[in-house]
Amino acid sequence: MCFRPAAVSSDKIACPMCGHENPLGAAACEECGFASSGPSAAPKAPGAPGAPKAPGAPGAPKAPGAPKAPGA
Repeated sequence: MCFRPAAVSSDKIACPMCGHENPLGAAACEECGFASSGPSAAPKAPGAPGAPKAPGAPGAPKAPGAPKAPGA
């Protein structure tokens, strides 16, 4: 048996919430009103971990300063 994926229209994109086919540049779904922020605006999975903080982020300890010269 041969399974082919469904034909994909290049001028439409499916809503990640309801699956309605919307025009490619649509800011929101015409069916459910879901506001997309781009072609890959899938909703974030509940409980998904956030990105780790970068070194030097607020709350990180600061490096000690250089010692001062005597008499300066």
